[in-house]
Amino acid sequence: MLKLGEKPLIAIPVDDKEFEKNVDLAKEKGADIIELRIDQFQDRSIDYILDKVSYIKNLDLSIIATVRSAKEGGTHISDYERERIFKAVVPEVDIIDIELSSETLREKVIKIAKENNTLALVSYHDFEKTPSEEEIQVIIDKSVSIGADIVKYAFKVKNKDDISRIMCVTAKNKDKKLVAIGMGELGRITRVAGFFFGSVITYSYIGVAFAPGQIEIEKLKDELKFYGLLEDS
Repeated sequence: MLKLGEKPLIAIPVDDKEFEKNVDLAKEKGADIIELRIDQFQDRSIDYILDKVSYIKNLDLSIIATVRSAKEGGTHISDYERERIFKAVVPEVDIIDIELSSETLREKVIKIAKENNTLALVSYHDFEKTPSEEEIQVIIDKSVSIGADIVKYAFKVKNKDDISRIMCVTAKNKDKKLVAIGMGELGRITRVAGFFFGSVITYSYIGVAFAPGQIEIEKLKDELKFYGLLEDS
């Protein structure tokens, strides 16, 4: 069982390219979670996906299952197909990620998650800007109201005020389980300091980053240790 909030949990997104190599490296380098980016898979047949899930579970790593919508940086996959995939993987994973903007699908997926004791992470991405504090609060409140166990928001950071806004709203809501991310080079500090303000998961990478501003796992761990957020292993 994932223990959210005790320490920064490091998630590594992977697709099915060099899958075993990247998952093995994630385990070796101390990742806590594999984010299975199913939307990026070349083969999205259920048996194939479940085989990948099984491989991760055998390494005793937790799993976030993500079938990201095209609107928020994923692939053009019909809601019917996304629902079919979620139904198959939800019983086998720890967390599912569904976008707040997936209005025709989100309640169905959250219901499936609840029925299987899987955590529902409701996500929101803005690749252009950081919204106002009031808008971010609306995103958090709306996500919680539809049943989110974890609320993830990722915004493009253009200046230091954007960082302050993201972190201040996160601190005001730290009674909830949040994942707060500032995307882009300036936003990198949020991937380290977010835990001080209430963010519970930080996303890293091995090989090629999945999102702008992600910090490679070894460097990220060094930073977290430097600021006393992780103990030396």
